[in-house]
Amino acid sequence: MNDFKRLGYPVAIIFISALLFKLMNMYLSKDVLILNVMSILTASALFLFGLSLNKNRRRRSSAVFTKVVAILIVIFLLLMQLGIFSFDIVNDVLFFFGVNSFFINMIYIFCGYLFVD
Repeated sequence: MNDFKRLGYPVAIIFISALLFKLMNMYLSKDVLILNVMSILTASALFLFGLSLNKNRRRRSSAVFTKVVAILIVIFLLLMQLGIFSFDIVNDVLFFFGVNSFFINMIYIFCGYLFVD
């Protein structure tokens, strides 16, 4: 039963996120507002997935600093993806290292994992 709890939460998050994406694509039009909502939903789902990967483990630290940094990184990346603001130097650094949406998604998952740690 312990394995089901440990593995069931991440699998449930995957299926629920996939269902939400499918329903939104089927029933909502493709305007800019919906694309922004989809970006927010993607970031939330990836953060929750990372959070669920570390959910049942013993916490190593009760420090608030890592939680604040994780949330700030998620908000910063989400606002950049939504186009609300951008910094040329950050865009240049991300372009230099070849960071695309796949790696940004990995950062969302890591921040969710880091938030619980």
